[in-house]
Amino acid sequence: MIELRLLHNALVLAEHRNFGRAAKALNISQPTLSRSIQLLEEVMGGPLFDRNARDIVPTPTGKIMLQYAHNIVATSNAMEEEIGMHQGLLDGSLKIGSGPYPGCAIVARTIARFQKCYPGIDIRVTVDDWVRLSDSILQSDFDFVIIETSQLGTSRDIEIIELNQHPGLFFCRTGHPLLERETINASHISRFPMIRTEIPARLQEVFDKIFYPGEKSGASLRKLNHIISSDQALIKATVSHSDAIGIGTFGTLEAELDAGMYAVLPIRIRGFSTFYNIVKRKNLTGSPAARAFMEMLVETDMKQTDKEVKLATSLGPEIIC
Repeated sequence: MIELRLLHNALVLAEHRNFGRAAKALNISQPTLSRSIQLLEEVMGGPLFDRNARDIVPTPTGKIMLQYAHNIVATSNAMEEEIGMHQGLLDGSLKIGSGPYPGCAIVARTIARFQKCYPGIDIRVTVDDWVRLSDSILQSDFDFVIIETSQLGTSRDIEIIELNQHPGLFFCRTGHPLLERETINASHISRFPMIRTEIPARLQEVFDKIFYPGEKSGASLRKLNHIISSDQALIKATVSHSDAIGIGTFGTLEAELDAGMYAVLPIRIRGFSTFYNIVKRKNLTGSPAARAFMEMLVETDMKQTDKEVKLATSLGPEIIC
C-alpha cells in the first residue's frame, strides 16, 4: 500500500517544481524529500519526475500518478475532518451569549433542535443586555454571541455573521382598551406604559420621529412612560397583567399569539426592526459544536423570516419616518 505521506510529498514537489522549495514548504530536509520520491518511484516501477538543473516536471507516468494522488489525498483529508468533527460533537461544551430578543426568538428553538442531534454537548447560555455582552466578545467567555451590532463599530478582531432583520411589533394583552378603537396610531400607543429592553441609538431616533415629531432627539424617551427589562418572561408577564404595551418580534411572541394571549397592534414602522447578528472572534475556527450550532442558528433564522412575512403584511402599510 502506498503511504499517503509519499503522495503528499509528490504533490508538493509538482507544485513547486524544485526540491529545495518543496522541502521547505513541507518542513523537511531536501534529502528526506528526495528519498521519499525515490520510494514512490520504486513502488510505481519507474521515474515520476524528470530532473534537470532548471525545473522538475512530471513524466507521463508521473502525471497519471499525480491525478490520482490529488483525489486520494483530498478524500483522506475530508475523511479525517469529518471524523474529527463527529468526534468533537459526541461530547464537550458550548458557551453562548445572547441578547434578550434573539435568545427568545431563535436561540431557544436552535437549542431544542441541536440537543436532538448532539445530546452529548453541554450548553450554557447567558442572556444579557447587548451592551454588556458586546464587551465580552474579545474575551474567552463565549464561543460566540448573538447581539445588536449597529453600535459595535469596526474592529479587526471580530467577525460578524449576518442574520435577517425582523420587524418590531407592538403588542398588548387581549381585552386591552386600545383594541376597542377602530384605528390605532402612535399617539394612542404613547398614552400607555411601554415595557421593553434597552434600545440602540438607531431605534431611539425612530421613536423620536414617530412619537414626538419635530422635537429634538431623546424627546420620546424622556416623555414616554418606560419600563426597562432584559427579561423576556418579565416583559410578557407585565403585559399580561397590565395595560402596558410591549415590544417584541414574531419569533418572541409566536406561541402566545397562537394561544390568543396577546394581540399585535396594527402599526408598522419602517426601520423599526432588529439588527442582531452572530459575533465571534476573528480567525477563531471554533469547535465543531460551535460551528454546527451557528449553522443551525442561520437556518432557524431563515425559517422564522418566512413565517413572519404574512403577519407583518396583515398589519397594513408601514409608517415612513
